Amino acid sequence: MLEQQRENDNATIYQYQLIRKFHVPRLLQISYWIVPIPILLVGLFLYSWYTLLYMSAAFLIVLWIHFVVSHAVLLIRGSIYRKKWKLRFSGIWFGFLPDQHTGFSILQQVLLQSLWIGFIFIGVLVAWIPLPFTLALLFWHFWFMAPRISILLSMKGQRRDVMIKLNPQDVSYYIQ
Repeated sequence: MLEQQRENDNATIYQYQLIRKFHVPRLLQISYWIVPIPILLVGLFLYSWYTLLYMSAAFLIVLWIHFVVSHAVLLIRGSIYRKKWKLRFSGIWFGFLPDQHTGFSILQQVLLQSLWIGFIFIGVLVAWIPLPFTLALLFWHFWFMAPRISILLSMKGQRRDVMIKLNPQDVSYYIQ
């Protein structure tokens, strides 16, 4: 059997075959990391130095919301999925994301739940928090979700039974 695997050029140790790889251009990565700077400067100019506090607190709150929602969805799906996810800080992948190959259906469910529950959480808080803090929460929510939603949009027309691997420089789609 091992000889058979060596003969197959497309096989890996996990028997996944690469279908497609989407590279994340370096310029896109740099612009993704630079976007918060002008937003912070505009906030400082329009509101006050409190914007620094709001942006910092909003960053941590949105990261926490995404972690709690993702963790809850993975707990519901089963403990085997939770082991494949961790806090990542590489490339444009920032937050609680899969560290290994993961099924598209699980990734899609976690991302969509994080997207909508994040909006609902921010919507509930709107009545009690200042406008700059609300805007900071919305900005960080969009900032975290932009690369994740791009995965879902790039999957239009692709098979739904694929495995996805998020690498710092690309997104790879595999089939078993």
